[in-house]
Amino acid sequence: MARGSETGFLMSIKLKILLGCLALTLVTMVVGIVAQHSQRAIGTLAASIYDDALVSTNSLRSAQNAMLQLDATFQRDKAGEAAPTALTPPQREYLGAELTALIADLSVAAQGSISAEGRSATESIGRRLARLQASSGALTGRLLLKELGLAGEEVEAAVRVFAADAYGVRRSVGNMVDASIDRNYLAMAMALLAALAICLALSRTIVPALTHAVSIAQSIAAGNFNNAIRPRGSREIAELMSALAVMQNSIARHFGEIEDDAATQADAYDSRIAVQNARFEAALNNMTQGLCMFDGRGRLAVVNRRFVELFGTVTLGTPVSELARKPALAGIFATGAGSFFTQQMDDGKMLAVSRQGIAAGGHVYTFEDITERHNASLRLNYLANHCSLTDLPNRTRLAERLQEIGADPALISQTAVLCLDLDGFKTVNDTLGHLVGDMLLQAAGRRIRACAGSEDLVARTGGDEFAVVQMGEQPASAERMAAAIIAAMAEPFVIDHHRIAIGVSIGVAIGESTVADNPASGSYVLLKSADLALHAAKALGRNSYSFFEPAMDERLQSRRRTETDLASALEDGEFELFYQPFVNVIQQTISGFEALIRWRHPQRGQISPAEFIPIAEEVGQIAPIGLWVLETACRQAMHWPSPLSVSVNLSPVQFREATLFADVRRILKETGLPPGRLQLEITESVLLHDTESVLAVLRGFRKLGIRISMDDFGTGYSSLGYLSRFPFDKVKIDQSFVRDLAKRENLAVVRAVIGLSKAMGIGVIAEGVETAEQRDLLLAESCDEMQGYYFSKPRPVTEVAAFLEAFNAAADMPRRRAAADLVPTRSEASSGDPRTAWSSVSETAALG
Repeated sequence: MARGSETGFLMSIKLKILLGCLALTLVTMVVGIVAQHSQRAIGTLAASIYDDALVSTNSLRSAQNAMLQLDATFQRDKAGEAAPTALTPPQREYLGAELTALIADLSVAAQGSISAEGRSATESIGRRLARLQASSGALTGRLLLKELGLAGEEVEAAVRVFAADAYGVRRSVGNMVDASIDRNYLAMAMALLAALAICLALSRTIVPALTHAVSIAQSIAAGNFNNAIRPRGSREIAELMSALAVMQNSIARHFGEIEDDAATQADAYDSRIAVQNARFEAALNNMTQGLCMFDGRGRLAVVNRRFVELFGTVTLGTPVSELARKPALAGIFATGAGSFFTQQMDDGKMLAVSRQGIAAGGHVYTFEDITERHNASLRLNYLANHCSLTDLPNRTRLAERLQEIGADPALISQTAVLCLDLDGFKTVNDTLGHLVGDMLLQAAGRRIRACAGSEDLVARTGGDEFAVVQMGEQPASAERMAAAIIAAMAEPFVIDHHRIAIGVSIGVAIGESTVADNPASGSYVLLKSADLALHAAKALGRNSYSFFEPAMDERLQSRRRTETDLASALEDGEFELFYQPFVNVIQQTISGFEALIRWRHPQRGQISPAEFIPIAEEVGQIAPIGLWVLETACRQAMHWPSPLSVSVNLSPVQFREATLFADVRRILKETGLPPGRLQLEITESVLLHDTESVLAVLRGFRKLGIRISMDDFGTGYSSLGYLSRFPFDKVKIDQSFVRDLAKRENLAVVRAVIGLSKAMGIGVIAEGVETAEQRDLLLAESCDEMQGYYFSKPRPVTEVAAFLEAFNAAADMPRRRAAADLVPTRSEASSGDPRTAWSSVSETAALG
């Protein structure tokens, strides 16, 4: 009730003030409106007076114009007269009518004249015209013109008087209106001042009491209950002050009770808060992360011990803008910092910073030292892109660099890729050990890097292979680098007290030409092209380089087609065997045949074994193909006369198969071929690795009764050593020596092989005999058994029987001659006569 009464009292005071202000405002508005109406009335009156004056003036000007017209008319009519004459009746009639109209206009002008001077002038002109009208019968033209001229001058003077009167009245009225408006504004201002004075008086009588009541209420709200409250003043104010006194006493009583309860609770809360603060501080200062918190105004509110350790001592309450000026914290507290980021400090530390907003305003920052993790990540990234042995970029980084270049066409024309392979490294690795080999790779990498420029990338791609991405003017720049690397690698290496000489083969692919010639342009093409060129360089010999040519890629595509087709060639029955005989020239007999595989491709035709056998060895197809050759040769040899043997080549790759011995034994059993009729040919490369295991397999074959022949004897590294470790049944003199026996060194090798073999009780056969001269030279060196195109080309199995029949028929001719005492002795054959006998045999056999 008290609050409601107070509100009612306050409202009545407000209404009094409001009504007083409204009354004054209405008075002011009324005064203004009345004044405005008065001004408008004055203006209307002035306009009316001005309009009357304007009508009078217009009438006067109309009379003036009529007089001028009349004057002009009579001037024209009297222009030709020599003497003055009286007016004619028509002229008098016309003059009378015009003067009547003129007098009427002048009468209107006189009535509307504002001043007496104007009215007098107008009436004077009217009287003159009336006299002129009355005496028109006695007037001459000249006299009339004179009178009209005088009247016109008076009219002109009257017009000036009328205009001056009109403008004077207009100006007087305007001045009167302006004065009236000024007076009205003054009256309105005085009314407004009166209203303000009334409002001020009301506010001084009411507002101080209210302000005093408000201050008391605010003091009570602030907890001060000792205010001196005296109910006085107007009725409303007195009632208000009484209510405030009652409220103060009531609140003071209840607040005392509340204060006692609050003090009791505060003691309990203080102990609990102290425990919580201790826990919070312990947790905060034992965090492994640094922490700081800013309030909504951006001032530092909380820090922990780890933060101080990271950035030094800071003062609570410091604005974030001031902290951001510290060098260590400038990047962290930057305005554009994200919610999570990393920051590297001046001392090398890497911090992970988290920035989170607080619902109540402000931010919390946490700082974690991730230096070790960051360094480990950098190390892992480095290792992922570099060779751990040579510290050079690896194949992954090489591919990235080539992709970067491929994305920028401007760089392609300046780019060359060099693929390098160390010649002789494998021998060093096998003989001196992997430790020396690793040190050699490191030294070779340093020499290659020394030959490269600052913008070039040198990478180790694996094993003893390196690659260089070279930038410069191509191809001259790449050619200079290739020559420099070859020269650098030609210098012997001194590794662990060993003096090592190796070489290098280099394949070069120029970016612009390679990409332009290959539709599938890109980093892969560059690297592949350089690798193809490397193979070509290795074919040229040690310390050589070769540039990529499109034909190399064609050969690669052909090789890939061969690899693909090899997978199904055996199953599709595309292989067949040809046979070339072993001929004993002295005895004129055939001791056996060598089985030679041929591949008849359905689309590509005949494919040379020299092309597909190495591929089959690399892709793992040689083992099943070799077993097929062995089984097929044994089956087909069963149809030959029993003394004849069949010789089958075994690839070095086949000796890696653990089942080789069991497979050979199984084939002999299944085909029924006696082991003594089978001869297995191996090359010296079979014995280069795992010699003991290979020799064990060979001894197993020997126990079965199979004969073992060493093919391509004299082209390997340790032929004499192998002959001493395993007693071969026969050695083949390689055709590279037979092809050019005219050379002394080749003849010396052949002579040594024959002498050594005979001394060890090993048979000798020379392959690749193609001319009679080669045959004769071999006979002279006591090589009786030969093989080659001179005796017979390789023949399919269907022609073997016919060849044997033709050969036997030809061989009977010397026997019939012997019966007739025409057969030469062995000494004669050695001296040259057997050539005549063999010529007839070979020619007859060739017909088969």
